[in-house]
Amino acid sequence: MHPFTYGSRIPGLVNEPLIANLGMPHVDESELAEWLHNARRLEAAHRRTLEWLRSSLSGYPLLRAPQLAPETPLTTLETSTQFIWTKQELSSGLALLPAPPRVPELLGTDATTGAALDQAARTVAAQLSQSPVWQTFTHAASALDDQAKGELRQARLQLKQRLSRERLDDHEPTLALPRSQYRVSITEDITAALTGAAMSYADAFDSVHALLTLTACDVFSELALYGTPQQMEVTHVEVPELGRPIVEFEVEGDAENTLRLDLGQLLWLGSTAVRDAVRIEGKTLNFDLMGGASVHLTARVLKGTAQAWPPC
Repeated sequence: MHPFTYGSRIPGLVNEPLIANLGMPHVDESELAEWLHNARRLEAAHRRTLEWLRSSLSGYPLLRAPQLAPETPLTTLETSTQFIWTKQELSSGLALLPAPPRVPELLGTDATTGAALDQAARTVAAQLSQSPVWQTFTHAASALDDQAKGELRQARLQLKQRLSRERLDDHEPTLALPRSQYRVSITEDITAALTGAAMSYADAFDSVHALLTLTACDVFSELALYGTPQQMEVTHVEVPELGRPIVEFEVEGDAENTLRLDLGQLLWLGSTAVRDAVRIEGKTLNFDLMGGASVHLTARVLKGTAQAWPPC
C-alpha cells in the first residue's frame, strides 16, 4: 500500500478479520480518527499536486495515449496500484492554474508557507519539463501525423471493447487480482502492436507516467512522511553501469540495523562511488552464524540529488 493512499485504503481494512487476527496493536479510536483525518487531507493534497503536474504535458487534457482508454490499469476505478487518471481531473482546467488547487488549505498552512508550497510545485514542474523523458514526450506528440493519430484512436477503441465490463466479467467475475492482470495484459498487447510515430508516442507516455510516479509519488512520499534520507555505511558497492542508474551494495551489522531497511526507502550511501541519494528497489537478507546478518540491496540512483538536497 502506497503511503499516499493510507487515508482512503486503511478505513476499509480496520475491521477486516484477517487484519485483526494479525495481532495489530490497539489504537485509541479518537487517535485513529484524527490520524485518518490528517491522512485523508495529505492524500488529497498529493492528488491535487500530481494532477496539476500532469497538466503540463503536451496536449493535455486531450491526451491520445491508448493507456488512458476506459478500464485500463491507469483509469479503472477498481483496485489498482496506480495513481489513476480520472475524467474529473482531465476536465477541471488544471493547466490554467498557477499552482495545485487548495493544497495549502488542505495542509492547514499559513499564508507564507502556502506561498512557498505553491512556488515549490512550480519549481518541480519546471524541472520535470526540462527532463529528457518529458521532452521526448513533447517531441513524440508534435510528430503525430494523421495516420498515427488514427492508429492511436483505433487502439483506444480496441481497448474499450476488450476491457468492457462484459469481457472483464467473462474473464473473471469477482477476483480483483485476475481482473487486474487481465487489464495489464490486454493493454500491453494492444500498445505493443502500434507502429511508427504512434508507438513512439505510447512509449513516451509510459515513460513520462513512470517518471511522475517515481518523483511525485514514490520519492515525494518518503520525503513527506520520513524526512530527509538517512546516511548509511555500506560495503561492496558496485558502481552503476553507464546509462543504467542502478547500484548494488551491502549493509552489515546487527539484525535491527539491517531489517529496518525496506523497499522504497531513501538513503545516502557512505561511499564516494555514489554521491547522489538512492531509492531501494530490491533486498536480499543473508544470515551467517559467524558473521551475523547482512543485506544485499539494489537501489536506483536519484541523479542530481547531491546538489538538490545536500546531505548534512
